Amino acid sequence: MDLMSSARTSTATLERTAPAERRWLVLVVAAVAQLMLVLDATIVNIALPSAQEALGFSNSDRQWVVTAYALSFGSLLLVGGRLGDMFSRKWVLSRPAAARSG
Repeated sequence: MDLMSSARTSTATLERTAPAERRWLVLVVAAVAQLMLVLDATIVNIALPSAQEALGFSNSDRQWVVTAYALSFGSLLLVGGRLGDMFSRKWVLSRPAAARSG
Protein backbone atom coordinates (compact mmCIF):
# COMPACT_ATOMS: atom_id res chain seq x y z
CA MET A 1 0.00 0.00 0.00
CA ASP A 2 1.53 3.27 -1.07
CA LEU A 3 1.12 6.70 0.45
CA MET A 4 -1.67 7.82 -1.94
CA SER A 5 -3.92 4.83 -1.29
CA SER A 6 -3.37 5.28 2.43
CA ALA A 7 -4.45 8.92 2.17
CA ARG A 8 -7.55 7.96 0.16
CA THR A 9 -8.68 5.32 2.64
CA SER A 10 -8.23 7.65 5.61
CA THR A 11 -10.20 10.39 3.81
CA ALA A 12 -12.97 7.92 2.97
CA THR A 13 -13.04 6.79 6.58
CA LEU A 14 -13.36 10.36 7.82
CA GLU A 15 -16.22 11.07 5.41
CA ARG A 16 -18.18 8.05 6.66
CA THR A 17 -17.97 8.88 10.35
CA ALA A 18 -20.85 10.81 11.84
CA PRO A 19 -20.39 14.21 13.42
CA ALA A 20 -20.25 14.32 17.20
CA GLU A 21 -23.71 15.90 17.49
CA ARG A 22 -25.30 13.06 15.54
CA ARG A 23 -23.58 10.46 17.71
CA TRP A 24 -25.08 12.08 20.78
CA LEU A 25 -28.48 12.15 19.12
CA VAL A 26 -28.25 8.43 18.41
CA LEU A 27 -27.24 7.79 22.02
CA VAL A 28 -30.19 9.81 23.31
CA VAL A 29 -32.63 7.99 21.03
CA ALA A 30 -31.28 4.61 22.14
CA ALA A 31 -31.50 5.64 25.80
CA VAL A 32 -35.09 6.83 25.42
CA ALA A 33 -36.01 3.59 23.66
CA GLN A 34 -34.50 1.58 26.53
CA LEU A 35 -36.37 3.75 29.02
CA MET A 36 -39.64 3.04 27.22
CA LEU A 37 -38.98 -0.71 27.35
CA VAL A 38 -38.29 -0.64 31.07
CA LEU A 39 -41.29 1.63 31.67
CA ASP A 40 -43.52 -0.75 29.73
CA ALA A 41 -42.44 -3.75 31.83
CA THR A 42 -42.91 -1.71 35.02
CA ILE A 43 -46.45 -0.73 34.03
CA VAL A 44 -47.35 -4.35 33.39
CA ASN A 45 -45.97 -5.42 36.77
CA ILE A 46 -47.78 -2.59 38.58
CA ALA A 47 -51.12 -3.29 36.89
CA LEU A 48 -50.93 -7.05 37.37
CA PRO A 49 -52.19 -7.27 40.99
CA SER A 50 -55.37 -5.36 40.05
CA ALA A 51 -55.89 -7.64 37.07
CA GLN A 52 -55.25 -10.66 39.26
CA GLU A 53 -57.91 -9.53 41.73
CA ALA A 54 -60.41 -8.67 39.01
CA LEU A 55 -59.91 -11.89 37.05
CA GLY A 56 -59.38 -14.13 40.05
CA PHE A 57 -56.20 -16.01 39.16
CA SER A 58 -53.51 -17.24 41.54
CA ASN A 59 -49.98 -15.96 42.18
CA SER A 60 -48.48 -18.77 40.11
CA ASP A 61 -50.75 -17.80 37.22
CA ARG A 62 -49.59 -14.21 37.61
CA GLN A 63 -46.01 -15.37 37.03
CA TRP A 64 -47.16 -17.12 33.86
CA VAL A 65 -48.68 -13.85 32.66
CA VAL A 66 -45.38 -12.01 33.21
CA THR A 67 -43.45 -14.78 31.43
CA ALA A 68 -45.89 -14.89 28.50
CA TYR A 69 -45.74 -11.09 28.16
CA ALA A 70 -41.94 -11.03 28.13
CA LEU A 71 -41.73 -13.94 25.69
CA SER A 72 -44.25 -12.48 23.24
CA PHE A 73 -42.66 -9.02 23.47
CA GLY A 74 -39.20 -10.41 22.74
CA SER A 75 -40.50 -12.57 19.91
CA LEU A 76 -42.23 -9.64 18.25
CA LEU A 77 -39.03 -7.58 18.56
CA LEU A 78 -37.13 -10.33 16.73
CA VAL A 79 -39.79 -10.61 14.02
CA GLY A 80 -39.86 -6.83 13.57
CA GLY A 81 -36.07 -6.70 13.30
CA ARG A 82 -36.02 -9.49 10.75
CA LEU A 83 -38.73 -7.80 8.68
CA GLY A 84 -36.70 -4.59 8.84
CA ASP A 85 -33.68 -6.49 7.52
CA MET A 86 -35.67 -8.15 4.72
CA PHE A 87 -37.56 -5.11 3.46
CA SER A 88 -36.41 -1.84 5.00
CA ARG A 89 -36.82 -0.14 8.34
CA LYS A 90 -38.76 2.69 6.72
CA TRP A 91 -41.18 0.25 5.07
CA VAL A 92 -41.70 -1.76 8.26
CA LEU A 93 -42.25 1.30 10.44
CA SER A 94 -44.64 2.95 7.98
CA ARG A 95 -47.02 -0.04 7.67
CA PRO A 96 -48.70 0.29 11.10
CA ALA A 97 -49.19 4.02 10.55
CA ALA A 98 -50.76 3.35 7.16
CA ALA A 99 -53.04 0.68 8.64
CA ARG A 100 -54.28 3.02 11.39
CA SER A 101 -54.93 5.93 9.06
CA GLY A 102 -56.71 3.99 6.33
